Amino acid sequence: MLLDDLPLPTAYAPDDGPVQCNRRWLEWRDVTEPPVDLVTACAQVVAWEASDVAAAREWIALLTPDDPPLQLGAPLRSDRSKYVQVLIRRSGSALVAQLVDVTSLLDGQRAAERRLETILGALDSLEEGFLLLDTEDRIVMCNRRYRELYAISADLIVPGRPFAEFIRLGAERGQYADAIGRVDEWVAERLRLHAELAPIEQRLADGRWIRIVERRTADGGAVGLRIDITDIKQAEELRRQLVVREEVIAAQAALLAELSTPLLEVAERVLLAPMIGAFDSTRVESLIEMLLRTVQQWRARVVVLDVTGVPVIDTQVAHAILQCAVSIRLLGAQLVLTGIRPDVAQTLVALGVDLSTIVTRADLRDGIRYALRSQG
Repeated sequence: MLLDDLPLPTAYAPDDGPVQCNRRWLEWRDVTEPPVDLVTACAQVVAWEASDVAAAREWIALLTPDDPPLQLGAPLRSDRSKYVQVLIRRSGSALVAQLVDVTSLLDGQRAAERRLETILGALDSLEEGFLLLDTEDRIVMCNRRYRELYAISADLIVPGRPFAEFIRLGAERGQYADAIGRVDEWVAERLRLHAELAPIEQRLADGRWIRIVERRTADGGAVGLRIDITDIKQAEELRRQLVVREEVIAAQAALLAELSTPLLEVAERVLLAPMIGAFDSTRVESLIEMLLRTVQQWRARVVVLDVTGVPVIDTQVAHAILQCAVSIRLLGAQLVLTGIRPDVAQTLVALGVDLSTIVTRADLRDGIRYALRSQG
């Protein structure tokens, strides 16, 4: 029998004769009755339901010799774990059916689908947006986070849509804050950076900031991540505001220090520095710095430092005054200290502060008189 020489299970049904099946077909058949037609022969091998049989008859009735093979699939009746594909052709005067075991192919396909589902699930679990483009820069797929980030244009994310078209439509909808009012210019710049795969920090219409990182794939496509850096941007802005605030506070403190301790030129090369209010180490250091700078700038010879308005002078402030006197002497000037009250004098003696190297006067008038006499 010529049919037995064929490598595939085959059934041959001439229009004017009985159905003939080769040995391989009979090995898969689980009944012994001879089939009345080709559809019955197929139903004896594959697990077709009644509706499947009826549909097969309708499709076969429409087959012509010029049509491609009709392809129908089903599990084997004798072994449901195996899946076959039924190929039915019409010749001029007969129908021919062949069976192809596609079990391993389907198993591989199912395994690939499971792997794909696992990958897609993993991508959807990312906190970053993910986008895949093909070699022609068309959208292939994206993950859940990508759609959330670009919610205004999420419905535009369609497989096959050119990335350039997606960007422009999103810009026209107001998806991108920096594109509002300048769509053409913004889109041109955005696509230029995309072509260069340059990193981008993008501001969205809802105020969020997105860092875009893109890489070329092995086949010439592109893959990109969209990372929400809103918290980082807000922290940077907060730090910037804090720096500005600190600069303002420092400027105000310097201004207040100058106002609270004014320097007056009472005569040529004679300066008066009245100290008023409470002084801590920071304020004393600021006063010393200002005094030294002014002495050098005005080339002063005598500085009268009046402490009448200072309620408390502790050891730290006293030592700072001594340091100031030494520094002024190194600049070629002399420090005259005035206004030390009795209680302050007793405190300084009790603290062991040595003021012997400093000229002292009882009050401001005596201090200025001394300074003027020392200048001739």
